Amino acid sequence: MKVVLLLPTYNERESITTLLELLRSAVVSVRNHTIKYLVIDDNSPDGTAHEVRAYQKNHKDVYLITGKKEGLGKALLRGMEYATETLDADIIGQMDGDLSHDPAVLPRFIAAIDNGYDFAIGSRYIPGGSIPSNWGPHRKLFSIFGNAIVRYGLGFSHVHDWTGGYRVYKKQYYESMRNKLESYRGYVFQIAFLHKSIAHGARIFEVPIIFTDRRFGKSKIAPSEYIRDVLLYVIRERWHSIRTGSFGKFCVVGTVGFIINTVVLEWMVREGFHPTIGSIVGAELAIVSNFTLNNIWTFRDRLIVGMRLLEKFIQFNMTSVGAIVIQAGTIAIGTFLFGIPTYRFFYIAGVGFGLIWNYFMYSRVIWKKTPFKT
Repeated sequence: MKVVLLLPTYNERESITTLLELLRSAVVSVRNHTIKYLVIDDNSPDGTAHEVRAYQKNHKDVYLITGKKEGLGKALLRGMEYATETLDADIIGQMDGDLSHDPAVLPRFIAAIDNGYDFAIGSRYIPGGSIPSNWGPHRKLFSIFGNAIVRYGLGFSHVHDWTGGYRVYKKQYYESMRNKLESYRGYVFQIAFLHKSIAHGARIFEVPIIFTDRRFGKSKIAPSEYIRDVLLYVIRERWHSIRTGSFGKFCVVGTVGFIINTVVLEWMVREGFHPTIGSIVGAELAIVSNFTLNNIWTFRDRLIVGMRLLEKFIQFNMTSVGAIVIQAGTIAIGTFLFGIPTYRFFYIAGVGFGLIWNYFMYSRVIWKKTPFKT
C-alpha cells in the first residue's frame, strides 16, 4: 500500500532535512508499503522550501508543495488533497516538522493500520508516553487541561490525546469528511478531524509517544487562543448534539413518554391502585409512544418500515422491559421502605435510571447503526 507522510512546516529550515533522514532510516523495517514524504511549507521566510528542494535532488520519494500561511488546518488539508489525488495514497500520516516527534516510532503507527485499526494516534497521556519535563507549569497545565476538556466534554474518554499531530489513518476518513473540515484552523483541526472520524466509526489505536521540546525555533502555540478555541469547539459540538443529535431528540421523545407515564400513574393511584401497578401500565403506554416517535424522528436515518416494524416493536418492548423493571422496582423498594406517600420521589429516580438503559438499548440494538465502511 502507498503511505504518504505529511510534514507541515513553517520556519523549519534547521530541522527538516535531519527529520527526513531519520524517517527514511526508521522505515527500513516496514514491509509491503511504499512510503513518500510530502513537505507542506507555508512560504517560510527562513528558506525551508529551499532546503527541501536541495534534498529532493537525491531523494525522489520527497515531495514539496507551498502556499500562503493560513494555519495548520489549511496546510494539512492541502497536503491530504495532494496525497490522495496526486500521490494516490492509501494511508496518510502526519507529524510535526520540528523533531518533537520521534521518527523511530512511525513503524508502530503503520503496523496498527495493518492490524485492522483505522486511525493510529500518538498519545502523550498513556503509559509509556510523556510531555517534556522542562515545560513550565503553565504549559503543562494548558496541555493536560485542554485534552481533558475534549475527552470528557465530547464524551470519548477512551481517547487520551486529541491535540497531538503524530497520526496515521486510512485515506477514506479524509475523503468522506474533507468538506466538513475546511472551517477549522490551528490545533482545533486535529480535534475536529479525530472527533468526526470516531463519529463515523473509526477504530482508534493509541501509540505511546515521548514528546520532546523542539530543538530549533520557538513554539507556535498561543496558549490563551488554544484554550479558547478548544472550549468553543467542545461547546458548539455538545450543543449541536443536544439540539439536533439523536440523544437530544431522544430526550424530547422521552419527555412525551414521561408525561404519558406520569398521567396514567397519578390517575391509577387516585383510583386505588398501588403505585407499582400504575407505573407498569403507564410505562407500557409510554413505550408505544416512544417507539413511534423514535422511529419516525430520533432515528429516522435508520427508519424501520414494512414487515420489520412489528418484529422491531416486539423487540423494542422486550428491551424496554429492563426500564420497566428498573422503574417499578425502584418504586416498589422505595415505598416498601419509606411508605406509599414517597412514591413520586422513587418514580422520578426510576425514570432516570431507565432513561440511561433505554438510550443504550435503543441506539445499540433496535436502531443499530451500520458501521462506516472503509
